Amino acid sequence: MSKDLGELPIAPEEGFAHECRIRDLYARRLPEFRPGEMLIKTEHTYAGSRVRADMRTLSSDGVIRIWEFKITASYAGLGQALTYLAVARQREGFERTFRGVLAAFDFQSEVRTAVEVLNLGIELVELPAKFRLAGRVPQINSHASIPTIPHLSDLLPRHIKES
Repeated sequence: MSKDLGELPIAPEEGFAHECRIRDLYARRLPEFRPGEMLIKTEHTYAGSRVRADMRTLSSDGVIRIWEFKITASYAGLGQALTYLAVARQREGFERTFRGVLAAFDFQSEVRTAVEVLNLGIELVELPAKFRLAGRVPQINSHASIPTIPHLSDLLPRHIKES
């Protein structure tokens, strides 16, 4: 049975702490990964709303990016990114250019498909694997060896197999 990438062995409350540490490291190193983009704020909230985007950045061409950080980007992460993007556009009266960003180590394939096919305006950013150390996130071993289970006939003595 294959393991769904959205089912990591991390409790939700622990996952949030991991994501915050990873976001903070990315924010500190933003110029290294996104030259020409500057950090506006982490933990951006909107008055009168419980919506809280992980990070906001501003590019040199005036585009404001609304970031959501996940260990593994699933449908829930995509929904959050879309919600934050919609709230930002609405609050600013649709006068500024906003882009949503979903940043993660891994993405469910259906999330990538949805973003591309539906033209959702969400940028997918794959986080560097070394950032797992900052968030104390376990490495997903996608090349796990699977044991070979012998057939019952292979276990039988030769003289029984031949009869």
